[in-house]
Amino acid sequence: MNQEREVTGPGIVVLSSSLEILHMNRRAMALLRQLEGTARHIEAAQALPTSLQQHCRDIVEALQEHLASNNWKHFHQYRMIGNSTYPILLKGFGLPDSRGLSHSRIVLLLSRHIPAPLSPIATAAAHN
Repeated sequence: MNQEREVTGPGIVVLSSSLEILHMNRRAMALLRQLEGTARHIEAAQALPTSLQQHCRDIVEALQEHLASNNWKHFHQYRMIGNSTYPILLKGFGLPDSRGLSHSRIVLLLSRHIPAPLSPIATAAAHN
């Protein structure tokens, strides 16, 4: 059952503030592998895929702001990555630590984004 949940649940990536991958579950690897050009890069070097780097840098910047103002509350940021045929919703959580940036963490939840079908009324309005 645990393996089944990992296939259907969210992809999870835990990063240090220096963007070192501390943990990546199988689902995250599968989702990222399906994005163009990331399969070999993820498995070979365990480095952060390019499609996630800017989002994570934005979270690190926000972490620095939180730490500078002694704000220890976690926060989140959303972003879509991928393309129109394979969009992935990326939820990034910044977890500030009172011991400083090097102890703070980033948690990413990745899930395949399947847009909701338009209602018949919206479809009719779009065609008029």
